[in-house]
Parts: sequence; structure tokens; C-alpha cells
Amino acid sequence: MTTVRLYGPQDERQFRDIAVQNYIEQFQDIRSADPDDPAIQDYLTHIIQTQESGKGIILLAERESRLTGFVSLLRPDKNTADNASESAYAFMSDLFVIPECRHQGVGSLLASKLEEQARVMGATNVALRVAAENEGARHFYINKQYQEKFIVMSKGLSGHK
Repeated sequence: MTTVRLYGPQDERQFRDIAVQNYIEQFQDIRSADPDDPAIQDYLTHIIQTQESGKGIILLAERESRLTGFVSLLRPDKNTADNASESAYAFMSDLFVIPECRHQGVGSLLASKLEEQARVMGATNVALRVAAENEGARHFYINKQYQEKFIVMSKGLSGHK
């Protein structure tokens, strides 16, 4: 049975292992797969410091003392949350399930628990970013009743003049 709980310092080693898998999957076309890559280390430090600083939380999925996935939730902006005329958005990032546990409800459980935590934080909405070409993830979120609200476009710049 899979359970979901908050990240704690005792989880750092196992968490780093699966977070590296997530990073490599996301950027495999443009980054090296070396876990010692400074970009990967910066990503890991950032995500852990988000929770340690109180700006957000990390939820861990666990089965038989083994981490099977995680998701990060950034708290709503206090300025937005205090303004009754605007919606308070929490931001979901890095929903990841290890490959051998996908399509078993782990991602759905993480998303559900994240939404519960977002409500507790005072959020009225959850926002996230997903790669346009990641049709599996887009389908997952649409099935969870997330709607595409914005289109973000980017262009790589090849040099400076």
C-alpha cells in the first residue's frame, strides 16, 4: 500500500536519488545524466530549501519504506492570498513517480494529497507547468480536471551580439 507523507531530513538520501531521476527524465535531451552535474545539484538544493524555508512543502509517496514518488507545492503568494479580489494560487512542481510504479495510482494519490495541503495553505487554485510535448502528463492533469489557462512559449537564443 502506498502512503503519502511530508518530507523530512531523514529522507534526503532516498529523495535525492529519485529527484535525480526526475531531473534526468526532464532534461535528458539537453543535459548530461551525471548526478554530480552542478545543474542537478542546484535543482536538488532548491527543492529541499523550498520546504526548509517554509515557502513550500515536499510530499513523498512511499511503499514498504521505499520512496516511489514526490511532488513539491509552493505556498500561495501572501499578497495574492490576502487580496479577496484575486484567486490564491499554490504552485505544483515536479510531480514524479518512479517508472516501475507508474499507472498504479501513485501520481493520483500525490496530486490529491497536494490539493488537500494547498487548501490548508489557503489556496483556492493550484497551478502547474507541463511541457507541451509531454502528452502523457497533459492527459493525466486533464483527467484530474486541470485546465489549460495559459500558453507559455519560448525560443532558444544561439548567441549574443
